[in-house]
Amino acid sequence: MTTYNQKRRAQVVCALLLHVPLVAIAAYALARGEFGGSLGLMGVALVSTVAATLMIVPYIGRVLDGGAVAAE
Repeated sequence: MTTYNQKRRAQVVCALLLHVPLVAIAAYALARGEFGGSLGLMGVALVSTVAATLMIVPYIGRVLDGGAVAAE
C-alpha cells in the first residue's frame, strides 16, 4: 500500500471515529423513543463533529506528510 493510501485511510478512520458520539446520541434517543425531542442535541453533536473533522483531517495529512506543525 502506498503512503498516500495509508494517509487517506488514517484520515477517513479518524473522521469516522469523530462521529461516534453523534451515533451514540441517536441510538440512545431511538431506544428511549425520544428521537424528535433530541433533534436539538443531535444537531449540536453533528455541527461539533463536522467542525472537528474539518480541523483534524488536514492536521493528520500534514503530520503524515512529514510537514512541520507549530506547537501552540
